[in-house]
Amino acid sequence: MIEARLPENEEARLQDLYRTGLLDSPQEDEFNDIVKFASSLCNMPISLISLVDANRQWFKARVGLEAPQTNREISFCSHAILQDQLFEIPDASQDNRFFDNPLVTDFPAIRFYAGMPLVTGNGNRLGTLCVIDKTPRHLTDEQKFGLKVLAANVIKIAELRIKNKRLHYLSETQKTVISILAHDVRNPLASIKSIIGFKQSDILSATDAAEMIDMVSDQLDSTIGMVDNVVRWGELQIKFARFNYTDFNLHELVESVFASELLNAHNKDNMLINNVFIETLVNSDMQAIEFILRNLVSNANKYTQNGFITVNMSQLDKHLVIEVTDTGVGMPADKAEKLLSASKEDNNSTLGTNNEKGSGLGLLLVREFIDRLNGKITVKSEIGVGTSFKIVI
Repeated sequence: MIEARLPENEEARLQDLYRTGLLDSPQEDEFNDIVKFASSLCNMPISLISLVDANRQWFKARVGLEAPQTNREISFCSHAILQDQLFEIPDASQDNRFFDNPLVTDFPAIRFYAGMPLVTGNGNRLGTLCVIDKTPRHLTDEQKFGLKVLAANVIKIAELRIKNKRLHYLSETQKTVISILAHDVRNPLASIKSIIGFKQSDILSATDAAEMIDMVSDQLDSTIGMVDNVVRWGELQIKFARFNYTDFNLHELVESVFASELLNAHNKDNMLINNVFIETLVNSDMQAIEFILRNLVSNANKYTQNGFITVNMSQLDKHLVIEVTDTGVGMPADKAEKLLSASKEDNNSTLGTNNEKGSGLGLLLVREFIDRLNGKITVKSEIGVGTSFKIVI
């Protein structure tokens, strides 16, 4: 038996295969009908839609064969995906590549095999639409053409599903970007508006007003930067980009987050404490970590008055551990336990210390980012003591 070599584009081929979502998916009529028709067209007892994975061939649809998969090393389809056109073996028992193959010498005792490669728009061959018989034979030109048409339809169905998933993803990404902007811009603008109101009513002294104006300027800079970051993140998402893992200084990132919350913290007499070591470098997606921290610090400020909001950092093996702790109003243990599994509607019932309304969106988005970073978030809280969020990434 001669084992098929790996295609030169094996890595890209497998990526295309996994992108279809077909592997290990349930049986479906639209694929089952194709193998039934192929079997009838070619008058063959066995017909398969075979997908060639890294170490196996798995059958998305099958007629005349009970086994859902076989090892790749003995598969005929591993040879077929090396071809541009139909791969036909008139009599496997007389072919040097297959005569001692266990699929020939044992069950199902293959003699005839014909496999039409399933070729994506990127030129990658995912597997085959194949027909198999236990007696030697040849296909007619009509049968060859029929297999070619049916194989093209398998790919059309698979790629149409990918496009539909992409359209859904783009739609959800656009909604997320809009929600982030609406959520994160509202609070800074409200703070700026209140400062302007104080200035106009002469509640503030000239010194305080000057200090507040400087803080408003910093707040605007941070808000503009945040909007720019979110827009860039949205563009990356729309391009189907993955997170961008880089080394960055976590202490400086926390300082940047604190700058965006300084005005809100000042209005509530809260102190922001950065306990991350100055030279701390971490490797992750900086924009994602910034978004997470900004929302947790903002949330802590909402529920804290005349208190402290602290960001701590530690390492556990190869994991980064970040804690955002406040000395705010806290919450009952049962509510804290449900907080991270609650829906948006469940999260907006508690008002802040200045009766600020919460939409629940920020925490939902934080959970989404942490999940995509393969991390975990937990929360501990006690009424009158405060709340602590712990993130492990």
